[in-house]
Amino acid sequence: MIRHVDAARARLRALWDALRTAHAERPADFWHSWLFASFWTSLATFPAGYGMREVMPLLCLVFLAPYYRHAWRESVLARLDVKWLFLCAAGMTLIGIAASASPLASLLHAGTGVNKGFILPFIGMECVRDGRDLRRLVWACVFACFWQGLDGLWQAATGTDFIMGYKRNAGRLTGSLGDYSVGNYIALALIPAFGAWFLLRRALGPAAAALIFAALLWPAFFLLQGASSRSGVLAIAGVLALWALLRYRRLNWRALLWPALVLGAFSLLQPARLSPLSISGDNRWDLWKLGWNVFLEHPWFGAGAGQYNPAFRALGLAPAREAITISHPHNLFLDMLYAHGLVGFSLGMVFLLGFLWWGWRRIRPRLLKECETGSSSVYWRLAAWFWLGLAGWLVNGIFGHDFYRIWWLGLAMSYLGVMVGAVVNGRDSRGAPRADSGPALPPMSPPSQAR
Repeated sequence: MIRHVDAARARLRALWDALRTAHAERPADFWHSWLFASFWTSLATFPAGYGMREVMPLLCLVFLAPYYRHAWRESVLARLDVKWLFLCAAGMTLIGIAASASPLASLLHAGTGVNKGFILPFIGMECVRDGRDLRRLVWACVFACFWQGLDGLWQAATGTDFIMGYKRNAGRLTGSLGDYSVGNYIALALIPAFGAWFLLRRALGPAAAALIFAALLWPAFFLLQGASSRSGVLAIAGVLALWALLRYRRLNWRALLWPALVLGAFSLLQPARLSPLSISGDNRWDLWKLGWNVFLEHPWFGAGAGQYNPAFRALGLAPAREAITISHPHNLFLDMLYAHGLVGFSLGMVFLLGFLWWGWRRIRPRLLKECETGSSSVYWRLAAWFWLGLAGWLVNGIFGHDFYRIWWLGLAMSYLGVMVGAVVNGRDSRGAPRADSGPALPPMSPPSQAR
């Protein structure tokens, strides 16, 4: 027994010495490896529970701080030419707190987005140094879709999910999120996971790649239709249309075919959810009207973050078909508008659309070049699907949640960070391709911002 204890102590001492040596010799790489491992784990285990989603970003931050200390000049943030866009997001949030009818309540509502959402772009962008990192992050999304899809299958068969023991809600699958909003999660998680197709196709023949791709993702599609999420299906359909616009120089039939197939398949599997009667009788139309009335009452700086319910009650209004306790208008853009007014809304849209436009202009020409030259690299295709992850969040938001919904915001900000890191690190200072980054193109940043 003593011999085993001594052996264990010796192994721990050797491990500790190895870690100290690695830190002493290459401290930036040391901290980056821990940062990447924690961020990869956060994506792969994202739907595992509230605890994981609250702890993992803070753990990533623990590793990000010393990484910045040792490698600030080489960091993505230091070389990012549009970092000022983050100030727009901060300005929107500050308006939603300072101009609120209840500043403390709005601070508590919006403040949760800081440590679980707004720090994630800075974490994600530093986790993409090259094509290898980008590929591994795609597989993290595939892994999350696969096991959460299996959880949906288990819930369908047994009545409860195998992580938290949650039951169906109104007959719809909830997975480990505990609500049928899991359909929105799985739709958004699937978007960057689609990048696995290019990795499989590069390594295998088309038939084998299609077989493995379907085997990995069909449980997630089962959960998506079992959760019966119309906004999730709309997000998938929307990004397929956007992919066609990104991938091809001219608009063609592919821009409409794939979205039509997705919506058609959902209509066959869930005919009641897309029927005219179901759509016309949706509670959201009433909730949107309430949100618009709140905005008209507070047009410039809004009623405050998280103040939808108190604000419409103060006007003497109530939802016609929804519970009086409803907390948000089920529309991302209207939620931003009523809470922050025209001033805050404008800042928020500059932040979101600004990064989308910035990514579009840098990804699309390189993506077209990568595809048209027959390059073996899939770097820009993978980067494009993380860009589409952010775009899909905005499409999902048409019928989705409130802006500060923690898991929802955190997922979008993670994709934003990965996309930014992929773009900035797609080239080195000499204009030569980094690992698996694709064919050479003109540098994207002025020399003063290059490494």
